[in-house]
Amino acid sequence: MVEFTLVFLLLIIIAWIPADFGLAFYTGQLASNAAREGARLAAATPVLPGLPETCTAPCASASELLQQTALRISSALMPGATITLSTATPATCMQNVTMTITGTYNYFFFRLLRLFGIGNALNTANVNITRAATMRWEHQC
Repeated sequence: MVEFTLVFLLLIIIAWIPADFGLAFYTGQLASNAAREGARLAAATPVLPGLPETCTAPCASASELLQQTALRISSALMPGATITLSTATPATCMQNVTMTITGTYNYFFFRLLRLFGIGNALNTANVNITRAATMRWEHQC
């Protein structure tokens, strides 16, 4: 029973570390997809709001574009994810809109280590995830 407990804890640690990094990668992919979808919605809207526009998720009081983008991001980024809609070029016939999502992913494994007092010296408990997408605004010239 003691051997099983020691080996089981080691196996959980060995299995959880790659899973945690995989979840961080997946969260980055969801942020990338949300930025691309938000840029597509902004490119198709007939009237752009006053730009640049920024909100912190869940963006309840922001424009419809930012609210729809906030619905598409991962809940792992939600405590403080920032969504920004801006123009990449001046207001000409080739105006682009850029949707940027920035958030912090907290690794569960490092939080677990800190709970046990092991990982206090580790500064890698989180990673900043920033994804952006730029598209040409369709309703011009």
